[in-house]
Amino acid sequence: MAAWVDELTIISQQPPDERVNAGGFENEPQESARTVFCNKKSVGYSEYFKSQQTGKVVEAKCEVHKADYEGEDTVEMDGRRFFVLKTYDIDDDTIELTLTDLRNKDKGA
Repeated sequence: MAAWVDELTIISQQPPDERVNAGGFENEPQESARTVFCNKKSVGYSEYFKSQQTGKVVEAKCEVHKADYEGEDTVEMDGRRFFVLKTYDIDDDTIELTLTDLRNKDKGA
């Protein structure tokens, strides 16, 4: 049975109220964050090295309650931001998030 003692900050982004500022520069999206409990999981040796071939290295995995996750693609764990590379339904209540470095967010597959 999982302990649910680890924490994950889920970050959602909303478009700014104004697309550009007075200087004509694009405004950054507005962020909101919420912290939820999770179970950190280890990334297997094989999965890690196979993911390197795609250019998007699987760096971390964790389980969260489905009620806590709304499809966001950015999370923070242990002071570091990650991009949600993929999700996997564990059961009716739990979803597994596979995480990669946030710099991989805009890279093609």
